[in-house]
Amino acid sequence: MKHDGLQELLEQLQTQLDLGEDQRDRLLAGSQAPWWLSALLGLAAWFSAFFFILAFLGPWLLLIEGPVGRGLAGVLLLLAALWLFRRGQPFANQIGLALSLTGQGLLVYVLAEHGGFDFDSERGPAWFSLALAGGLLWLPSSFLHRHVCALVMLASAAVLLGSGAGLALYCVLLAACACVLWLGRLLWVSHPQAGRIRAIADAATLLSLCLAVAAHEQLLEPVFDLQGASVGRWTSAIYPVGMALLLVAVVAWLIRDLKGTAWWSGLGASIVLVVLAHPAPGLLLTLALGLAVFRASNRSWLALLPAFAGFYLFVLYYSLHISLLEKSLVMIATGATLLIGGLLLPRLWGTRP
Repeated sequence: MKHDGLQELLEQLQTQLDLGEDQRDRLLAGSQAPWWLSALLGLAAWFSAFFFILAFLGPWLLLIEGPVGRGLAGVLLLLAALWLFRRGQPFANQIGLALSLTGQGLLVYVLAEHGGFDFDSERGPAWFSLALAGGLLWLPSSFLHRHVCALVMLASAAVLLGSGAGLALYCVLLAACACVLWLGRLLWVSHPQAGRIRAIADAATLLSLCLAVAAHEQLLEPVFDLQGASVGRWTSAIYPVGMALLLVAVVAWLIRDLKGTAWWSGLGASIVLVVLAHPAPGLLLTLALGLAVFRASNRSWLALLPAFAGFYLFVLYYSLHISLLEKSLVMIATGATLLIGGLLLPRLWGTRP
């Protein structure tokens, strides 16, 4: 179908089905080119953006020195990126993403070097990066740019919390937010801001999976900065307990329509599982997220989560906080619980496994 005819058809669908601008843009982008062509266009766009940025920033920074000139260069790059996003073309979107990231990085660098904040050097740029990425998230842009802005925004919040109990609690809340958004996808998928909600859900999922490695015992002290025996024990318990409660809550929500013995059997199986797998909170997180994204029918995350689960099992197996015999028994018992539950629970609920 020619581009003009496709535009006209999408305009008719947008009017009849009340599609949002983000949904229309996704239909247009998905129907124009196969994935391999989009990848080649993206590579060419980043290659072109690299030379454009060098040609622009080089003479600019030589002629206009100081924080004002560098800050103005960052603002101009952001404005150019927003203008490219309005064109709605894959090549322009990729160039806009490169310009936007360069502009954001330049502004954060200027603030870090010349901001004059009274507090430490990390919190000032983190506040600015959080506000800047949050603002760009709500401006018209591409699918990938919204995801990058959401990820920068959530990562900046983690930097602001620093270390200790605050970061551990933030990791749990981030994972809970991701599960809630995926479980409630049917409620927001037709919302006008569905594209931005999806970006926040993906960013929360990715960041929570990346932070899960810090929950293992041998990494808690350097990451969460535990000080004192009592504070250390309390802080180190936040993440494992939080992930266990999250998995039980997700299972309870998914089986909420069951009654009597069926409901108690599903809930009991999840409790047994979290008790057995508590030395590997990252595995509990992947199970909770796996159930949530399966409910949301997200194929991309369903393909990626087994790789994360395998990595967390690898970290658990080579960790030193429990013996090799205990780790082997935990893995065997956890696998047996999943296998028995997969065979018996569907029969108890009146369905075939």
